[in-house]
Amino acid sequence: MSVMAYDRKTRLEPPPAARPVGAPRTPTPGRLGELRSVPMPPPERPSRVSQREAEVLRLIARGLSNAEIGSELFISLPTVKSHVASLLSKLGARDRVQLVVAAYETGFVLPGHLRGAARPVA
Repeated sequence: MSVMAYDRKTRLEPPPAARPVGAPRTPTPGRLGELRSVPMPPPERPSRVSQREAEVLRLIARGLSNAEIGSELFISLPTVKSHVASLLSKLGARDRVQLVVAAYETGFVLPGHLRGAARPVA
C-alpha cells in the first residue's frame, strides 16, 4: 500500500491512477481518472459582520480569551465560540491570529487605539 500526498487547495477528486516512474501521462478512456484538479474558489468575504461579531473581533484583537470576552460582553462561553466560528467563516481565517491580522490590515482595529487599559502580562 502506498501513500500519496495531494495539494489541499483543490477539490476532492479521485486520485490519478498509479503509473510507473517515467511513463507518459495518458488519459484512460471511459474512466473517472480523466478528471483533473480544479483550483478552489477563494472563500467569500462578506462586507459586513454583525454588531456583536464586531465587538467580539475587537476583543479578540485586544488579546482576550473566550472566557474574558464572555465576561466583558455578558454572554455565555458557547455564544462567544459561536461568534468566533462565524467570524472565522465570514473572513476566511484559519485561526484567531488571522482574525487579528485581518482586523488590523483592514483598519477595523488601529494600534494604540484600544478602549480601556492594556491587560497586564503575568
